Amino acid sequence: MTWILTNSARAFDLLNPRAENVITTDLAHALSMVCRFNGHCGHHYSVAQHSLLVAYIIEQEGGTPEQQLAGLLHDGTEAYISDLTRPLKLLLIEAARQREIAWMNLIGQVSAQRHAAYLAAAAIRILTTEEHEGVSLLLDTYHQIEQRIWLAICERFDLEPELPACVKKADMVALATEKRALLPEHPSEWECLQGHAALPLRIAKLSPEVVRQQFHDRLMHLLTTTHRRRVAA
Repeated sequence: MTWILTNSARAFDLLNPRAENVITTDLAHALSMVCRFNGHCGHHYSVAQHSLLVAYIIEQEGGTPEQQLAGLLHDGTEAYISDLTRPLKLLLIEAARQREIAWMNLIGQVSAQRHAAYLAAAAIRILTTEEHEGVSLLLDTYHQIEQRIWLAICERFDLEPELPACVKKADMVALATEKRALLPEHPSEWECLQGHAALPLRIAKLSPEVVRQQFHDRLMHLLTTTHRRRVAA
């Protein structure tokens, strides 16, 4: 079984996601229910509310409706595969990077006579400790599934797969704001937030039902731009 049942009673196949199965109400509902920071925040703060904040920041910076739409949907895959906390994502990325380096170094040395020996050496170098066993494979699987879902979302809403720089910047500004407003104080710095200042605004405590409606209304409004009317139908 590789599919999940969505709120609209559709079978959404994680290995073969299709644009026609990306439903606006499913996105709004699921993202409003998924809590940021693995729930370690002062109150329920959903991915949908975060996405609304990102779209708002882009709008305030003069971003186009297309850029605002990309900001609103930048975490859309989490409607289907939930959210991974950032440190875990970074751990998986680093494990995969180390594995790739090991493979590339060894492949460059492989000769026809010693092919099997080098492959064995590669396996030893990649999986040297318990901490790394299976981690690279997990990341590869997660990223492949995430990318397939993202491409289906992009096809559904006529988005470019590569997020604009303004979305990535707004995402970090939103994170800095959320850290200040929602998380307990802690002396350790977050390296990813260097150069990104929190906004002087209050993050409202809203129910999932309210956020779901706000997200869906904002999505439908952005989809009414001329060249996206066919996707909003």
